[in-house]
Amino acid sequence: MSKKLVLLIFIYLLAFSAAVAAAADNGWDPLKDRLVADGFNREYVDTVFAASSVKFDSGIMARKMKALLRLKFEPPAKKKKREASFDSRYVGPVLLAGAYSYLREHYDLLTSIDKKYGVAPSVVVALLLVETKLGFTLGDNPAFSNLANMAASQDPVLFFDELGYDKLDAKDMDWLKRRTKKKADWAYRELAALLTFSSANSVNPAEIPGSPYGAFGICQFMPTTALNYAVDGDGDGRIDLFGREDALASMANFLKRHGWRNSLGKEKKLKVIYRYNHSKVYALTIYEVAEQLERIRSVFGPS
Repeated sequence: MSKKLVLLIFIYLLAFSAAVAAAADNGWDPLKDRLVADGFNREYVDTVFAASSVKFDSGIMARKMKALLRLKFEPPAKKKKREASFDSRYVGPVLLAGAYSYLREHYDLLTSIDKKYGVAPSVVVALLLVETKLGFTLGDNPAFSNLANMAASQDPVLFFDELGYDKLDAKDMDWLKRRTKKKADWAYRELAALLTFSSANSVNPAEIPGSPYGAFGICQFMPTTALNYAVDGDGDGRIDLFGREDALASMANFLKRHGWRNSLGKEKKLKVIYRYNHSKVYALTIYEVAEQLERIRSVFGPS
């Protein structure tokens, strides 16, 4: 192969790579334009989207819709059985011991939160255990990139081959289109909220780790939840949901504003917990962990 031909191939590959990169970058343009039209500063938006962690991945929305399709086709009897009890993983001796140790270690903080918000320490710790294993499992997904990918994926044609279904009938395909559009619109609202929250608290949104759905912090708040319910628990003038004082106070504030009182009966408590995460299994699990912690505390203290 001549040197001239090698040079031509090299130039071609460079041009091709540049074209691919430009196409990927331009793929964000409709989403960025929408954010700017909704009042966000163009320079701020461009800077965040230029971060190396923000990459288009059709698999992100594909995984969400694949999970929803699996639930849609799940037999009703199996779903009913699945939702009938709590998740036993969180009431095993190891995790309960860790939760009780956390409750003892931070009891002064937790009781001060209880006095202010009326949410018992056992309930706050139960939430923290299930959400992030007491703050140790925060998720390694870039929250902003995940939300941006979902917001930009309004058409299932973009990822249909990744769903694992050879074909869907017309009725199910119509459902998939409507559900994808609904999920994309939801993700856009969360994306906008994340930009607002990050700007108000001097955080780079592109660097926030989170769950596959974009929840972040040790309390795993979605951005709209953070905007509405997060509080400055330590009084330093900003909200850091990766910090203990802010996150625990924010969790209690969420429950309080959704009607929580320690004196409520089981069914009413479950309804409030359900607002934190729309899952019957989740609500039952939080309730059971809190009850187990209360039993342990009644024997070993503190009281």
